[in-house]
Amino acid sequence: MFSDSAPPPPRAWFQRDWALLLLLSFLSLFIEVLLIRHLASEVRIFAYFKNLALIGSFIGLGFGYLYPRRLSLMVTAGALTLLGLAANPASGFGRISQYLSFADLNTWGGMAALPAAAFLTGALMLGALFTLIIIVMIPLGQRLGELFDRAPNRIGAYSVNIAGSLVGVWAFAMISFMELRPLWWGLIALGLLFASYRWRIKQAAVMGAMALALILTDAGRWAITSELITWSPYQKIALGKNAVSYDAMGETKTIPFYSLQTNDTIYMYLLDLSTSMRRQHPLVFPEKYDRYQYYDLPYTMAPRLDHALVLGAGGGNDVAAALRAGARKVTAVEIDPVIIRHGRSYHPEKPYGDPRVTVVENDARNFLKNDRGTYDIIILGLLDSHTLTSNFSNTNLDSFMYTRQSIEAMKARLAQDGLLALSFQVARPWIGEKLFQMVRDVFGAPPLVIHFPSDDRFIRGTGGTYFLAGNDMARARGAVAADNLIQRLALPSEALARQYEAASPAAPSDDWPYLYVERRAVPTLHWIVSALLALIFAVVYYRLFGRPGANDLHFAALGAGFLLLEVGVISRFTLFWGATWLVSSVVISLILTAILIANWMYLSLPKRIPYPVIYAALAAALVMAYVTPLSSNAVILLYLIPFTIIGYLFAASFAAAKTGSRALAYNLFGALVGGLSESLSFVTGLSSLILLAAGFYALSLVALRRG
Repeated sequence: MFSDSAPPPPRAWFQRDWALLLLLSFLSLFIEVLLIRHLASEVRIFAYFKNLALIGSFIGLGFGYLYPRRLSLMVTAGALTLLGLAANPASGFGRISQYLSFADLNTWGGMAALPAAAFLTGALMLGALFTLIIIVMIPLGQRLGELFDRAPNRIGAYSVNIAGSLVGVWAFAMISFMELRPLWWGLIALGLLFASYRWRIKQAAVMGAMALALILTDAGRWAITSELITWSPYQKIALGKNAVSYDAMGETKTIPFYSLQTNDTIYMYLLDLSTSMRRQHPLVFPEKYDRYQYYDLPYTMAPRLDHALVLGAGGGNDVAAALRAGARKVTAVEIDPVIIRHGRSYHPEKPYGDPRVTVVENDARNFLKNDRGTYDIIILGLLDSHTLTSNFSNTNLDSFMYTRQSIEAMKARLAQDGLLALSFQVARPWIGEKLFQMVRDVFGAPPLVIHFPSDDRFIRGTGGTYFLAGNDMARARGAVAADNLIQRLALPSEALARQYEAASPAAPSDDWPYLYVERRAVPTLHWIVSALLALIFAVVYYRLFGRPGANDLHFAALGAGFLLLEVGVISRFTLFWGATWLVSSVVISLILTAILIANWMYLSLPKRIPYPVIYAALAAALVMAYVTPLSSNAVILLYLIPFTIIGYLFAASFAAAKTGSRALAYNLFGALVGGLSESLSFVTGLSSLILLAAGFYALSLVALRRG
């Protein structure tokens, strides 16, 4: 490549610059996805405010396109290393989500009360991380801007940029498939950065020191833990071997078990609740309670157990309970391959090895969409993952499982007298109200509510709430009312049912899949984080770049509209094809491919398409996408067509821009506005993002006419 200290001498662009542009485009996308994935797992506020790392990356690239003073790529390497060190649990940055916890958004580990000092600490820590993300991307943006500005064919250069991004998508998909941990992500990024230099001793030494810091930090992390830590395509999973002891008439007895943590939060315990284990520890497992443990109870209420379906099977506790109850066949659906593997290897009852069990690695909602089976009981397990679907998606793994349409899909798979058992840890009352209302509305009658308080001897099961529904609720209610043991083990369920019945919460739907948000309003956390991001951007922008022109606003509006449509497309595709990491990679690839097709059209057509025709076609495509029902498969095609039109519109505008780097900068700044505007979907729903995007494209037309 060329020296970082000075640009290369003039030459035919495609002789060497195309290779560097391809490398830097790949690298910028690779680092962007690295930050999204790593920070969302280690610093959980990045999972609750899902566009945080993406927006920071866009701002950094945009600043790089505009900032004239050239910064060394060593700045990128240094800031990336600092972020890697900050993401280590020992750094304390993982507590930001606790410091910035509010009652209207259900987060894990949030504080009950928020002291002012904690709030200020969290805001400062978040601001520091966000600033580092920006700094990481600035030198990359500078190099890309230089290459665009001297390219003889700007659209050809832009196509190379998109191709590099496309390769980056699949490179990180392969890394996810291989389950490599973040150390390798960081070393790959540093290696690619080093590939942009001449091989010189000073740079090699500095880069080597950064790599050594990451290696030593990673080694220290492994040295102080006895857990088996694995990075699945979705999340960080830690398997720990534990035991609990109790006194049995002067004798200390021990019960071993395994624990699974996802992203440093307890996910589940792999429990041995077999008959042999219960007989060994009668003080913990009294025989008269055998049918009344948390995992066992629903199966005792099903009319028959010819075929049971477990959605969100996890490590296998619900499946093991079905087998203990005598189920003849069990279908277990779990999206995470690592959790399935741990269930096969470490669950003490080995439920996934039983010939009666069929394990399906898939998104539960997608399984329901394509399955045609009939089940005597459906268990919707504890799916409150609070985890992103993948590196490129803006929805949680379980977003579309707790919607009215999802409950309807489960009802359709039930036998005539079948039973649905929806299990959930109701951390906030309004979550229970939403679940109750959804089940009641779908089944036409209030569900039976059975609540188990948390047991300090959790080895008997877990605390949580069941919402039981079916077509024959009179039989189930009569069985519960006549069973004194259920009344003794569970809290008065009728009181909870009356509380949930009296409430009128905002019920989640496929268009508003926000179980963890109290009401149709932008959560306090999002207001505060958005204000912090806007403040950081405004201070830097107005200090360095001044007032934008009409053409700048045109490209900014294009960027805002594009990001909003991208969010809508990914959400819809994960709903139709499944929220798996592979689907998300395919969707991003389809969008990038649509842009490449648009660039080819711009370069190949003998006559340019006039702007009025482009905007009219875009308006028609957006209207069709908005009015098409979400249940229609046609919505997939109708969501892809606009990207080809948008790609052509951008190519026409980009080719005519006075300075390519400036156009790209404002396009990315507009993406910041689009990312913050996405929060409006908490009020209006996901479909409204199409209308908001249309508004931004209308604004781009106005700015284009003025410019």
